[in-house]
Amino acid sequence: MNIFALRGRGNSGKSTTIRLLHGLFVQNRYQIVSTTFNPQGGDFLTIFTKKGKLIGITSSGDTFDLVHDNLEALINAGCTLCACACRTYDRYGQGTNAAIDVFLPNYQKQYIDKTVATTASQEQQANQNDAQTLFTNIDTLV
Repeated sequence: MNIFALRGRGNSGKSTTIRLLHGLFVQNRYQIVSTTFNPQGGDFLTIFTKKGKLIGITSSGDTFDLVHDNLEALINAGCTLCACACRTYDRYGQGTNAAIDVFLPNYQKQYIDKTVATTASQEQQANQNDAQTLFTNIDTLV
């Protein structure tokens, strides 16, 4: 059981990357079990299934409560593989990294560091590459 956390500073494209990850699951024939995904934007939570496994992703990664509550919802739904966004570090004790740690040792955590882009054209490519890295890490376990 694994939690993959896309870790980066605020406004670095974490939510955009998680949205791209959602698209990769759809393109690769993962079936949607439930979702709050809106193509127009906004944070979401989706549960996919493939080969009898449940995979959950959530784009909310700004506060302890959002990360914790969304991961808890995914885990309670039976997801054994989860992906979320989180901040690079917790400035104050109970940050997004601490929210992930709540689920240890039942889940292993793996951080994927968000690629930092310096131009708008690099940002799109960085987001796509990071989404592909997340997808590959998860898909290998399915």
